[in-house]
Amino acid sequence: MTGSDSVQLGRAGLMIELGRFADAARLLAAVLADAPDSSRGWCLLSRARLGSGDPAEAITAARRASALDPANEWPFRLMSTALISLNRGTEAVGAAAEARRLAPHSWRSHVCLAQAAAAAGQLGLAADAANAALAIAPDHADVHVTAGRVALSRGDAGEARRRQEAALALDPAHSGAINELGRISLHMRDATGAAEHFIRAARTSPGNGVFGRNSELALRFLAIRLARPVFLAAALLAIIGALAASGHLLPGAALALAEPPLLLWAAARFRAIPRQSRRHLPLVLARHARLSARGHKTDKSSNTETSSTAPVSNRPLGSPGQSSQL
Repeated sequence: MTGSDSVQLGRAGLMIELGRFADAARLLAAVLADAPDSSRGWCLLSRARLGSGDPAEAITAARRASALDPANEWPFRLMSTALISLNRGTEAVGAAAEARRLAPHSWRSHVCLAQAAAAAGQLGLAADAANAALAIAPDHADVHVTAGRVALSRGDAGEARRRQEAALALDPAHSGAINELGRISLHMRDATGAAEHFIRAARTSPGNGVFGRNSELALRFLAIRLARPVFLAAALLAIIGALAASGHLLPGAALALAEPPLLLWAAARFRAIPRQSRRHLPLVLARHARLSARGHKTDKSSNTETSSTAPVSNRPLGSPGQSSQL
């Protein structure tokens, strides 16, 4: 590989970090046409394919990388992440286990196994792998994020929150940890808090579409909660008007006494929505209405990973390069 190719691979890696996955894939295709024996190039292409939502092609590229460098654990971590996206949890665990065998002292391989095991429902193995990663790299935010995800999958919201807060203490701008706090809030049925965290994650990492979709999910929950008292107040007002028009004034007057409490209920729910979330509600509702009118299914992600993985959400954690993600 020439020095120019190495520079181009560095550019592609930066594009991936910025969320420019299609641009990175095009650049990598050109580099690999001239240097098809670059294991790093194929790994980066696998990352780009994962980022653009093509896990099958990501697996193909990772396998090429592994064939060129069988002792490198990175291709197996990439394969594991792609297999999680394809809901092939058992195979993902196998690939992650191979990554750990090749790099038993790397926190990234343990994080990868924790993510795969959690996705496969092997929560005991996931917890063991997360604890191993914490023992190796307790000062790395990604490790705490993964440990928190595993804790949430086991139903321990308190431990999950503590882990994400530990991650943010190490890296206050870690969008994955912020997103996880949103998932924890949803788990605790706190849609308001979830919306705040998801919006913050989307602003921190604008190239990651999962955070934006999670924000819309939480905002839809808020809109539904707000719509209930508004609908009841409007329905009651219509009934009162109908009674008055038909000459039944006393029943209408009696029902009118219930109108102020409903309006106060609606106002209280609206005031409980943080200001920045209120600004987003009209746009979310308009988009949701358009999709419903076209018969589209709404996105139910909240995912997850990140690993950002994940099934989460986002990009996988743990890869060499400028970022630990993917």
